[in-house]
Amino acid sequence: MTRSAETRQHWSAAMRDFDCLSVRDGVLHIEGVSTVDLAERFGTPLFVFSEAQIRENLRRFREAFAKGWPGPIDVLPAMKANTLLATRQILSNEGAGADIYSPEELAGVLQTGVDPELVSVNGGGKPRDHLHNCVDAGVRITIEDVHEIDLIQEVAAELGKIAKVRFRVKPALPNLWKPTDFSQMTVPIDLGVQVYKSGVPPEYLAEMGHRVFAMPNVELVGLHFHSGRHHPSLWYWEGMMVRFARLIGELSKAWGGWQPSEIDIGGGMASPRDPHNKEFPRSEFLLTALGYPFLVGLRGLGDKAYHALLAKILAVLTSQNDPKAPPTIEEYGRAITAVLRRELKANGVETEGVRLQIEPGRSMYGDTGIHLASIKTVKRQTSPIPYTWVLTDTTYFFLAGGVFEHNRHPFVFVEQPEAPATQTADIVGHSCYADQIVLGARVPDVEAGDVVALLETGAYQESSASNFNSLPRPASVLVNGDQAEMIKRAETIGDVYGRDVIPDRLKPAGDAAS
Repeated sequence: MTRSAETRQHWSAAMRDFDCLSVRDGVLHIEGVSTVDLAERFGTPLFVFSEAQIRENLRRFREAFAKGWPGPIDVLPAMKANTLLATRQILSNEGAGADIYSPEELAGVLQTGVDPELVSVNGGGKPRDHLHNCVDAGVRITIEDVHEIDLIQEVAAELGKIAKVRFRVKPALPNLWKPTDFSQMTVPIDLGVQVYKSGVPPEYLAEMGHRVFAMPNVELVGLHFHSGRHHPSLWYWEGMMVRFARLIGELSKAWGGWQPSEIDIGGGMASPRDPHNKEFPRSEFLLTALGYPFLVGLRGLGDKAYHALLAKILAVLTSQNDPKAPPTIEEYGRAITAVLRRELKANGVETEGVRLQIEPGRSMYGDTGIHLASIKTVKRQTSPIPYTWVLTDTTYFFLAGGVFEHNRHPFVFVEQPEAPATQTADIVGHSCYADQIVLGARVPDVEAGDVVALLETGAYQESSASNFNSLPRPASVLVNGDQAEMIKRAETIGDVYGRDVIPDRLKPAGDAAS
């Protein structure tokens, strides 16, 4: 496949009326701004976000889920997926809610003017002062810990307010040997979810509900479910909705016919060019177990033959296989609402007028951002195994893949978006770690100074970036039409060491007072 074909495939992974990326005059643009100009003006590495794509994704979520649901639709994008206040402000201005976790996220999102009733506060072990701020602000508190109930009643009584709460539940999920946040390739998802820390243990749910109903200052308004890391198959989501609806029905009966006014299905849906959407049919553990003795046995061939065979194996293991396009927002909305509505009715739960809430993170933000990096050098070896590395001025540790995911970022060399691929190389970062950003990338002829755009980097980047090797984290820029504005400055060395304090007794003589 030519690089031109690969590029077009990346961009056509989901059919959409709007895409913030385009090629104009042979250069990659985001909205109306040249990525070459962005790199020159702001420097690299650089995160770039499209305001138009953020607004478009929010609109699509609302419309897609509203078509199949008989009540209001609330979109509560996950704050953890993109912590930039400018992007959050765009969503608040559009009337979107927020999924938040920490007291710090709550403070951040509230300053953007979000409707407090559309804020879902998740997480277990919430401290008293956090719960006080939650009740005072009037946000929805998602309970994951039985011990929170009495504390919420106590705080709400002190404030003279009614705290509206939901229980986060953990229904049994489809048994599936696929990678998620809860489960790597060696553990089935249904087991992974049950041992995951979040969610109320099932044996406490019925009793917890009765306790809340007896509390004068706490109101149970709904139930919350979140599967974590997405799985791209619609049938998996359909299976989750069947089990969620069944559990809601069981609790409704246990609580004397209680009906939820809000149902929150969380997030975890894939993004259009999602680099982490590939499904693995085999166990990583099994491959390792079988592969190790095989490779050891090949040592008997001698170094030359052994390395020649390894080179052929590496070519297969690192080759780029584009994952199947994930479902679109519209397909998610259609499948989820149809199954959830049908199964709730079958389990005696009303849906008319019930608020359906979704908490998209990666699917909300992923395709709204790109990451620009400059090539520092191209490094090659011919022996014992031929290999090429494209070294950039960014790092694995600035990208979500460095912490959360396997790295499979689609990429485009911004001044050669349609140039034919001439070689295979690893695109790597400049930390002292292995720093593998894209393995086995098919790339054109590139050289120092060229700029590469890593696509689908709008989610989890700022929140996961670290200062490994004392590297200052990059700036973020927001593009609106043909305008670009900085929304978060790059860190300085002063920022990196700004929290360090050297005791005077350790300083050289004469420097103690400085």
